[in-house]
This record gives sequence, C-alpha cells and structure tokens, in this order.
Amino acid sequence: MKKNSKEQVYEMVVTQGVLPMFCHSDTDVGINFLEALYKAGVRAVEFTNRSSNALEVFSALKIHAAAAMPDMLLGAGTIMKIKEANAFVQYGADFIIAPIMNKGVAKYCRDSKIFWCPGAATLTEIIEAHNLGASLVKLFPAQQLGGPDFVKAVMAPCPEIRLMPTGGVSRDKDNLRAWFQSGIKCVGIGSQLFDKEIMEQKNYALLTRRMIQMLKDVKAIRKQIK
Repeated sequence: MKKNSKEQVYEMVVTQGVLPMFCHSDTDVGINFLEALYKAGVRAVEFTNRSSNALEVFSALKIHAAAAMPDMLLGAGTIMKIKEANAFVQYGADFIIAPIMNKGVAKYCRDSKIFWCPGAATLTEIIEAHNLGASLVKLFPAQQLGGPDFVKAVMAPCPEIRLMPTGGVSRDKDNLRAWFQSGIKCVGIGSQLFDKEIMEQKNYALLTRRMIQMLKDVKAIRKQIK
C-alpha cells in the first residue's frame, strides 16, 4: 500500500475512532495544538479552512509535522470548491473533508487518488456521495438530523455505508456509546473538544489529557459492543 493512499487514510481515521477538527489563525498556536494531540496518540487531524490565512497556517503545520511527527496525517476540512481542494493538496493535505457534497471536488479527489469525505444530510445525498467515491461520508449536522437514531434508520437498508457523524458529538462517554452503537465508523469532534477553555487559555496539557481520555473511552466502547 502506498504512503497516504485512500485506504491508508481510511484505516488510520477509523482505527483512531475520533477525528479532531480545529482551526486557528495563529501558526504557533496551531502547532501547539497539533503537538498536544500527537502526545495523546492522535495520528490523523483535520485542519478546517475557516480563517483568511488557513492555507498559510496549514502549510506551516505540514512542514512542522513532516519534521517532528512524520506519521501524522493532516487533512483539510471545510473544502467546498475544486480550487480550495487543489490548493490544500498542493500544500500536502493527506485528505479532504467537506460539510457538503460537490461533484467537482469528488472528481478532483477521485482523479488525484485523494481520500474524500463529503458532508451529507439525507439518505439520497449519503448514497450519492458513496457512489461518487467517498471513502467515508460525513453526517452533518448529525445531532440536528436526528442523532444516533437517524444513523440506525439509515444503516438498516444501507449497511455498507460508512458514516462519520460531526455536530453533536461530545466527550461524554454515554454520547460516544450511543453513536458507536448506531453503526458509525468513527466520530468527528471540534468545538466540544476545542472549547473556550482550550481556545482562549491555550491549555495544551488539558487538550492532551482530554484526548487521551476520549481515545480510551472509544476503545473501551468498541470492545463492549463487538
């Protein structure tokens, strides 16, 4: 298997069970966040395209990761246009994630052999994303769509679909258990992990502790429901 193939990225993200998602306009803060996650055992992170200098910060994170944490996969999130996808891939993005499904981005990622995880909110969108080559489908906004019960309803007729809910996923163990029992492959978490205490106080040690506990909880939950 070649390095950073779609299959490799999928296996890394799903095995990890939790995909942390963050964005920060300060490069130094972003590097510290990445290091804190790495110390916790995270090897796949999504940096979201939500600031005017997101590409610049992403580039710096990739350079730092290549030198200090070569086994870290760093993907670009909130990618809704081909131009954005191409820009981040040129700067080394290992995977592309979006809150929506864009057929142009789908083709670009398929042709470039890049892992693509688009957002979907209806069964029709989920199936279409799957048919367009999505390695994993991001259910967004997952809680507003019906939470774990919605996933169960989707999985009943379509057990082959691989879903990652974001939006409504928390660090609470009962919340995580409900999601994994519904049949999802992994969860994405942003603001519930990088909350005010982390973002404003830049408490990197707390981020590491939180992430260690979350990974531990997910591992235990998966073991219980097998």
